[in-house]
Amino acid sequence: MTAVSAPPIEKWQDVVPYLLAVDQGWHNLATGMPLELPAISDAVREAFRAAVADPSFTSRVTRYHGVHGDAELREQLAARYAERFSLPVSGANVLITPGAQAAFHYISELMADRGRKVVLFGPEYPGYLTHRDVAYDMVPAEVVREGDDEFRYVPPRGALSSDVGAVVVSRPSNPAGNVISDEALAELARECAEIGALLVVDNAYAPVVPGLAFRELGMPWADNVVLVQSFSKAALAGERLGFVIAPEPLIELFGGFQAQVATFPPQLVQLAVLILLRDDRYLDLCHRELRESYRQRHQLIREVLDERLRVPFWLHASDGGQFRWLHLPELKTSTSELFHELKDRGVLIAPSAPFYLPHLHGEPHARRSMRIGVTATHAEIEHGLGILAEVVNAGR
Repeated sequence: MTAVSAPPIEKWQDVVPYLLAVDQGWHNLATGMPLELPAISDAVREAFRAAVADPSFTSRVTRYHGVHGDAELREQLAARYAERFSLPVSGANVLITPGAQAAFHYISELMADRGRKVVLFGPEYPGYLTHRDVAYDMVPAEVVREGDDEFRYVPPRGALSSDVGAVVVSRPSNPAGNVISDEALAELARECAEIGALLVVDNAYAPVVPGLAFRELGMPWADNVVLVQSFSKAALAGERLGFVIAPEPLIELFGGFQAQVATFPPQLVQLAVLILLRDDRYLDLCHRELRESYRQRHQLIREVLDERLRVPFWLHASDGGQFRWLHLPELKTSTSELFHELKDRGVLIAPSAPFYLPHLHGEPHARRSMRIGVTATHAEIEHGLGILAEVVNAGR
């Protein structure tokens, strides 16, 4: 049994060591590791083989390159998003980045230069907090019930003050899997424009790449909108490749920050991705097989909790992505404290507090919720949630 003195898990850095934990006898439902599918991994392997055999290989790996990324890849990505969402974009609106995380640092760097703060709507991914000279604020999202045991988080209207320089939202979100509606996102973009702020939308799970949203969604576009995309969830997590789609003046600003940090993004993976995008096979695998695997796991979590939990619970509506968000309204302790008891029983979950800034840790959803990763095996999900139910049913 864990010692009583074990501190609650309330900071993101306290969760991070467990996210990659494997082969330690734990059912790891805390992890954010993307799901692996052999068909997509095989397609990526073929693309890298073709990249190494490409006549441009030597010049790509032995020379310095432009900070904005491969010109042909930028045009290909712009064409894909223009076709899918009718966005008025070209390659000049695309910046290739060494991972999507880099883009959030560039945004924070811009806010530091402008002396403006960044606002999040809790719960939200804490990895957006990248800069010590930026003031980050968080406003709790409104909780809207859907049916008897589901709910949705909705950004509150009128929550932005004149000192806000950027609002960051993930869609589908990490941790809740929430997809903010097109209408609500458009309204938020207008609110941001009124105060001269950017709306930054993290589309790490959204179409076109990788396309893991379970509902149709549009994509906002305006002079103050920044779209951050990632290949990490589509079998390329280890290669750290992301991209930004934004108005050209913002792309130039972010490119300037990238030049100071990374000089230019890696070349071989850009060529491999360009090869993957030259036909529809790779994206079709993401949209059909990968998304369906995530959907099955989302449903499995619902079925196991329905069967095993004997206490009231709410699940966030299943909108997509690689997490389900569970709220236990009658939990006597906090999930930050429950973490240790579950860990001792061989189950890892991500408690809700790290997805809120400290001033909101007393909020019910910050105390009594948890993020459940869906990328473990079906057996691990069933066993891990069974133990979770035993602990919670026992009166915790």
